[in-house]
Amino acid sequence: MYESIGCTTLEAELKECLSEKRYRHSLAVAQTCLQLDKRYSLHLDQTELYVASLMHDMVREWSKEQLVDYALAHNLHLMGEEREYPVLLHAPVAASLLSARGFSQAVCTAVRYHSLGSIHMGLMGLLVYVSDYLEPNRTHLRQEDRERMLASGTPEELCLAVLAQERVYLASKDKQICACSEELYRFLCSGGKF
Repeated sequence: MYESIGCTTLEAELKECLSEKRYRHSLAVAQTCLQLDKRYSLHLDQTELYVASLMHDMVREWSKEQLVDYALAHNLHLMGEEREYPVLLHAPVAASLLSARGFSQAVCTAVRYHSLGSIHMGLMGLLVYVSDYLEPNRTHLRQEDRERMLASGTPEELCLAVLAQERVYLASKDKQICACSEELYRFLCSGGKF
């Protein structure tokens, strides 16, 4: 059971299996999550939030073949985009591995939906999703865009700002937003709350 595994042990585990860049990203996502939890006075379980955000990319550097093989062998329920772009399988595979190790449903759900977002991701998942996009080591955002988004008044407004930015990016690449992200966007636009 995960209660017997300290966060320091998980950090050491990640340091062994991830590149230095991915490890730094994971730590930055975790710190960003904790900062957002405090900023919005959400009072989520700090250990669970840290674990979910730290471990979200635990298998991000697996090969496409490894991810597909695991997903098939464990009959994971996958979204269409995950079947089409196997790199996205790192989210459901990581969630499955964490579940097998006894981590809570909230942690596993947050990890499961961190790549594409979902109306099912919960508040912890929302924080992991936006922190993955906004953490300060990311170079895809200009600092002024990051600061503008981080000035959002609620977590839902922040998530909506991230989704809006992602829509602009995808349109510039002549790509469409995935179905679950579009559903999340509509949910938040209509005033949905987590």
